[in-house]
Amino acid sequence: QNDWERSRAQREREERLLVTAWYNMGLALQQQEAGTAWSRGPASGARSFLAQQRLVTAARRARTPHGRAPSS
Repeated sequence: QNDWERSRAQREREERLLVTAWYNMGLALQQQEAGTAWSRGPASGARSFLAQQRLVTAARRARTPHGRAPSS
């Protein structure tokens, strides 16, 4: 029983460390991108994540599915 509890506690600590590392890495990348986008300026086509996703979605909807005409 005691070994099982220690093992579970260790797994939980490792999981928290992994989640924290992923969060910190994502935050660092986001800050790096923001700094890069800021230095490029808005005129160079820098877009937010949501703006990029809207463009991808619009492009996907504009494509004809499997060679058929889009239904409107």
